[in-house]
Amino acid sequence: MISCIEPSPFDAGTAYVAATRYKLDDYQPYLYVTRDYGGRWTRINGGIPDHNFTRVIRADPECQGLLYAGTETGIYVSTDDGANWRPFQLNLPVAPIHELLVKGSDLIAGTHGRSIWILDDLTPLRALTEGSPDGPAHLFAPRDTPRVLPGIDWSGNLEGSTNYLGSRGGGYTVETTAEGEPVRTYLDAGENPPGGVVVTYRLSAPPEEPITLTFRDTDGQEIRSFSSRTADDPPKAKERRAPAQAGWNRFLWDMRYAPATKIEGTDPPAEKPIDGPIVAPRDFTVTLKVGEVELTQPFRIVKPTNLPATQADLDAQEDLLLRIHRQVDRTTTTINRMRDLRAQLDGWATRTRDRDGAAGVAAAAEALRDKVLEVEKTLLVPDLRAGWGDNLNQGVRLLEKLAGLPAVVALGDYRPTDAAEAVFAELTARIESEIARFESLLAEDLKAFNRLAADAEFGAVLVP
Repeated sequence: MISCIEPSPFDAGTAYVAATRYKLDDYQPYLYVTRDYGGRWTRINGGIPDHNFTRVIRADPECQGLLYAGTETGIYVSTDDGANWRPFQLNLPVAPIHELLVKGSDLIAGTHGRSIWILDDLTPLRALTEGSPDGPAHLFAPRDTPRVLPGIDWSGNLEGSTNYLGSRGGGYTVETTAEGEPVRTYLDAGENPPGGVVVTYRLSAPPEEPITLTFRDTDGQEIRSFSSRTADDPPKAKERRAPAQAGWNRFLWDMRYAPATKIEGTDPPAEKPIDGPIVAPRDFTVTLKVGEVELTQPFRIVKPTNLPATQADLDAQEDLLLRIHRQVDRTTTTINRMRDLRAQLDGWATRTRDRDGAAGVAAAAEALRDKVLEVEKTLLVPDLRAGWGDNLNQGVRLLEKLAGLPAVVALGDYRPTDAAEAVFAELTARIESEIARFESLLAEDLKAFNRLAADAEFGAVLVP
């Protein structure tokens, strides 16, 4: 039974055929090619097991010599026009493949019994077919990536149990890789394409020192940089790391700037970093550094075709998001300075409270500590317990209001509203007023306390 005839997209006289004889108890694969308009046919199924009969064969429309075959148990690929085939199963379940379709740079597989599966991004495979240069490393050019905003998403990455709090419906489990990337497995729903730029690179051997991936815009401004694991990393890295295994590696950049400075401490605000804003669509480059070797490839983040927003609108959106992000970073950095100062003043108060002639120093340390705490409480209430209870009871403070504004600005692909600009201006003025209060305490009260401590002639180290 001839189940598929595939004309070559590159040569009018070439065509491929997939056939089966399993109804006659013959389970061999039957793939043929003609290169003279059907005058002669050559069998091309080397590498496919004899028990795995073939149902479909397709030629890549953009890369000559790259073929895909669907069999009774999965997919095979050939990079030499059918001379040799290799399994191309990846995470596709064992299932009959009745149809294959190349759409843009994706491979769509129609299975019998396991729905439709899509392999995202054939770009590296096409580059490999055309021939990639030898060397310690090779960086493949990322394909154009549409910028899709996250919208409203309440989902989290809680490990060890099934998650149901999400915007897509259904449940999923989460496992964090050694590189710190949370990977979701959906239990009763399909999986969407990766939400970001997929960077593929190949290493000939494990690197002797950490590699780096750096993303820049066309002006050379660094947007984000990632390194591979170091010897000091825990079994699961706390920050995203670039994989650095011998062979193929894939890294997903979420199109965001670096997070804001993390709040130091053990309370809930210190547990999760504040994400950086998403970039606007435009041209970028990615650079892979392996030892002394640097490889750079250009790529584009593009606007979805169905959006009415102009490039100027999206540039204005990114501009506001960046201004908010810088103010958030300035605020968290100041909070860390406050917490560091409070810890030092706590130490002074503890060490000097019961010493002769030191009561004034202890009292001054406690008074200044409490003043700093009052300023910090206007920005973020410290030392709350985990969970929602304490946070709801204390109300939303200035940093939380400011950190919640990007979700509104980036809710859709449009120019920021006047209301968003007005809210940002108001919150910035109020936060800067509190930062000025703190700077005044450093300039006046802290200076007076240092003089008091110096006059008491205490040493640098005091044992309580």
